[in-house]
Amino acid sequence: MQVPLYPHEKTEDLQCKGLRLIQSSREYRFTTDAVLLANFCRDMTGKKCVELCAGSGVISLLLAAKKRPSHITAVELQPQLCDMMRRSVALNDLQEVIDVVCEDVKNFRAQADVVVCNPPYRKADSGERQRAHNIALCRHEICLTLSDVVECAARLLNNKGSFYLVHQSSRLAEIVTLCNQSLLAVKEILPVCPSPGKNPNLVLIHAQKQGRSDCVLRFPLSVTDENGQYTPQAKAWYGIR
Repeated sequence: MQVPLYPHEKTEDLQCKGLRLIQSSREYRFTTDAVLLANFCRDMTGKKCVELCAGSGVISLLLAAKKRPSHITAVELQPQLCDMMRRSVALNDLQEVIDVVCEDVKNFRAQADVVVCNPPYRKADSGERQRAHNIALCRHEICLTLSDVVECAARLLNNKGSFYLVHQSSRLAEIVTLCNQSLLAVKEILPVCPSPGKNPNLVLIHAQKQGRSDCVLRFPLSVTDENGQYTPQAKAWYGIR
């Protein structure tokens, strides 16, 4: 479907089944963390999924193409991102699969089999904050904390439903504690390293609502090898041929 593009916008090839994403140079642009999270998720055939902090919608688009959920609700606070995301959904003819909801996730109510989130990583008072408020909202916990994200996921999920999260490795202990408090059993942790020999800078988390407390710590995923080239798994997940 043809959709309008506004000044400062362009479409990007997601290297996955012809998917294209609208992005703006004036808005927060997705990072490879989002691609890692979408690929980390397990098959969702026939399941209802909610994406929190959906931003540009890249994760929802990739999930629709790769994981085959019956429906995805993408929840985002900022109206301009929601507008851009709706046009990306239409551009890829996925209106019957993905709904975009412009709302504070703390107020959002639904029932889901799967909740996915790539939230703001930095606490509100940590690091240098972007001058552009719209970008700062995506990077810092200004309107939404990690605790809010976990509580929201627990509220939305059906029993035995899955929660997938990507975050900084430095906050792993906090994530596990918050999940336990919300009856989300952490089932799987995949550390992500920029290259071999480097400490993980990211973690991919899979938790289950009211699941058993057995957790698998995966062998770390290295994004690049000793020569600075993408590893085979990173290539597969990023859609690099």
